[in-house]
Amino acid sequence: MFKRDNTWWACFRIDGKKIRRSLGTSKKKLAEAIEAKIKVEIIEGKHFKKPKGTNLTVSSLIKKYLNQHSKPNKAFQTYKDDIYFSKRILEFFGKRRLLAVTPKHISAYVGKRRGDRVGDTTINHELRLLRHAYNLAIKEWELVDTTPFAKISIPKGNVKRVRYLSDEEEKRLFANLPDWLRPFVIIARETGLRLSNIANLTWKQVNLFNRMIIVETTKNGEPVGIPMTDNVYEVLKNLNKVRLIDSNFIFGNKGRPFRRWWISNSFKKVCEKAAIENFRFHDLRHDFCSRLVQRGVDLYTVAALAGHKNITTTQRYAHLSPEKLKSAVEVLNFGHNLDTMRKSHKNKIL
Repeated sequence: MFKRDNTWWACFRIDGKKIRRSLGTSKKKLAEAIEAKIKVEIIEGKHFKKPKGTNLTVSSLIKKYLNQHSKPNKAFQTYKDDIYFSKRILEFFGKRRLLAVTPKHISAYVGKRRGDRVGDTTINHELRLLRHAYNLAIKEWELVDTTPFAKISIPKGNVKRVRYLSDEEEKRLFANLPDWLRPFVIIARETGLRLSNIANLTWKQVNLFNRMIIVETTKNGEPVGIPMTDNVYEVLKNLNKVRLIDSNFIFGNKGRPFRRWWISNSFKKVCEKAAIENFRFHDLRHDFCSRLVQRGVDLYTVAALAGHKNITTTQRYAHLSPEKLKSAVEVLNFGHNLDTMRKSHKNKIL
């Protein structure tokens, strides 16, 4: 123990390293007591203990998340989506230490992505992945003790989006569709299948005799069977006539399916050409559900066809069935009329 500038200091040796620490007092007896307490804590492994995750980077955490959580626990396509969303996270946060990431950095990331003209829904997907990785690092893997997401909220985006084509938009869309893209749009719009399922659709999943499409594994991990409309049947029947011998994929080139981003970007350009604003390929799935509800199909049937695991997902379309809502309210009118008839009959008797 030694004194410097009227303050007592102590010198400790931890794992061969010499550490000097101010005891924060000019009184020798108090300094000796503090020094003794620190020595006890060193023995118990409490003092000078490095926080968890000191040397871990965001890159190492994301790698662990993809390999040990996403890949074994999620559907293959969802795992691929996680890889896709993690790319932007790694570009921005990858080299940072886990403990060095702060709410300020997360806020800066949101600003950058918005500057890239990326929607809040995509930003939500990206940051939700990183947030989940941090939570697993705390609760299951015991890599860190804190998360930078504890004091900041992330953009929610329009997670309950309902967007479907008007009659005029439908005409303009199909007037501008190239022949190669038309089958994708017809199948998406009349089956509700996600782009990933259509792009990877195989002839084994198609039964032209029974007019059924069976997708064994969807995004929620459950299989779904969808009857073909006449349009879908005609599209697949014609494609079957010119199917490639060396590939089981319905759509693709050289035995490999088309990439989703290419299909999605091509569709986006068609929408721009057709003057259809705020419409993505995935909205064809919303269009499918919306048109079913508008034509009187009940929500549970729509949920089964769309492969929704939770009925609450389908309930976003409930407002599109005004006739059903009106018929439900008519019950009240019936009750009111019945009461009126009873009162009238009673007055006649009196």
